Amino acid sequence: MHRLFFALVGALVLAACGPAAPGSVTDDLGRTVALGGTPESVMSLAPNITELVATAAGVDRLAGVGMSDDFPAGVAQRPRVQTLPLDLEGIVALAPSLAIGSDDVNTADTADGLEALGIPAYLFRFDEVADVPRALRTLDTLLAVSGGAPAAADFERRVAAVQDAVSPFSSPRVLLLVGSETLYAFGRDSYASELVRLAGGDNLTDAFEGASSVPSDEVVLEMAPEVIIVLSGPDFDPASLLRDHPTFFNLPAIVNGRVYGMDPDLVSRPGPRLVEGLERLARLLHPEAFAAGAA
Repeated sequence: MHRLFFALVGALVLAACGPAAPGSVTDDLGRTVALGGTPESVMSLAPNITELVATAAGVDRLAGVGMSDDFPAGVAQRPRVQTLPLDLEGIVALAPSLAIGSDDVNTADTADGLEALGIPAYLFRFDEVADVPRALRTLDTLLAVSGGAPAAADFERRVAAVQDAVSPFSSPRVLLLVGSETLYAFGRDSYASELVRLAGGDNLTDAFEGASSVPSDEVVLEMAPEVIIVLSGPDFDPASLLRDHPTFFNLPAIVNGRVYGMDPDLVSRPGPRLVEGLERLARLLHPEAFAAGAA
């Protein structure tokens, strides 16, 4: 009877402590990462990772962040280290239990270099929008926390709501650009291209293989985009696109005043705010779907 009592008490104590982190895990690059217990502090190697960890585990779990990490607001109080290129000495000085990076910013060699210095390093890969909620749930396991799962569920609910809202409408031809001068765009293999499709648009640069492309002015003229979205700062002037590319004067997007600027962090960072980027993109492409009284 006493043994049963103490066994029940022990089970309740363990449950109250939350899930335990596994001893070792395999990251998205197929690397085996030995954790050696629950990581108490995390060095973020990329801005989107900072946002993901803060969402799942709280800002205080971050031992350090990169120099350009600016969200959420609490990261301003965390120690900063150069992450591109990587300041190994600075990271070691912070003594994090685990470093977490993103393969679009960090390489396996970078992670292996940290591990050679005694810091386990886990790398995520973001090829599609669904990788964001997956990463949030993975962080729950890695860090033995429970904040990632509800955030992931909310992310997925909002994605589904956008799809439902835009599904009755035809898809406009969309050109999504990073800045207006070089015409850097996303190819068909990028999560940003998928974001356009989820928002109810036809991403014109899906014609290009890979994750990125740089179409010429002539190619853009042939594409005849109906909507142009430029990932730029808050002061973006739609007229600047025509100044940089005078031959665009007759494009449908120019003629109909459908050139818009968007916060690049809402699209270029595969993190919790990516769904906010999706919602804003959908409202730009389909204002009729979100008008008062729309079904």
